[in-house]
Amino acid sequence: MLEHSKELLVTSLNFPGDVLLGELLLSFAGRNALLVENYQALVLYTDTLIKLQGKNCRLLVKGIRLSIEYYTQEEMKITGQIQSVEFE
Repeated sequence: MLEHSKELLVTSLNFPGDVLLGELLLSFAGRNALLVENYQALVLYTDTLIKLQGKNCRLLVKGIRLSIEYYTQEEMKITGQIQSVEFE
């Protein structure tokens, strides 16, 4: 019920829902780069798996020769051969 109220408020105020609801935003540049916004923490980092904590879920990025090109408090750029992206 509370989540539905938040969505109604976001809609009525015309604010971007991703910002207020804390949703993960994913932007792909082909299969070799992924920009992740609104993540909260880095949980696991190897060259085959990067696991990020979002507000409402975890994000798993699986691939080959994965690396974090850069990160800030709000966004992270992951590069390498991205094979799959899963929500947990």
